[in-house]
Amino acid sequence: MSRKSQQDARSGRRLRVRLILAGLALVAALAGAWGLINVKAIATYNEGTHTLSTNVRQAQNPHADPASIKALQDQAEHLFAQVERPGPLILPQTRQAAQANRAANAALTSRTERLFKKQKADKAQDRRNGSGKDSSPGLTKQQEAEVEDLLKRNQQQSEPSTSPTPTGKAGDNKGQGKNVKPW
Repeated sequence: MSRKSQQDARSGRRLRVRLILAGLALVAALAGAWGLINVKAIATYNEGTHTLSTNVRQAQNPHADPASIKALQDQAEHLFAQVERPGPLILPQTRQAAQANRAANAALTSRTERLFKKQKADKAQDRRNGSGKDSSPGLTKQQEAEVEDLLKRNQQQSEPSTSPTPTGKAGDNKGQGKNVKPW
């Protein structure tokens, strides 16, 4: 083999090695980018899940502010939408979990909106009836009904004891003077 042919063979091998290394570098860069996208999606998913669990706890509190609950629900919805944005690049487990949490957030949103509308309607009804002053803001309608029922029962029990005699017989006054004490 001549010297020229040996140089051509070497340069051809070097070119192939460079192309293979460039291809491997491209594959490594794509795998790294895919990994970063998934790490970011998982971090966003975790943040959204934390927001959703905080929101669930607040929604269970009867004294919670509906406006803050709504704000948290909007934030969680936005986070879960961000997780799903890259589409097929996301790991299937992450995508499925984000979709499940997004559905749970949507159900909580509709439940909260129904409760919020009911609270508004109840407040408007109380204002129209003029009973807004009498009802306490912390009691539900059922609790108010139970309190009124209890007050009625207590009133009925106290009415018979207002008679002048301990037995309730007005005509039987014998012997009352003996047991009356001046103090």
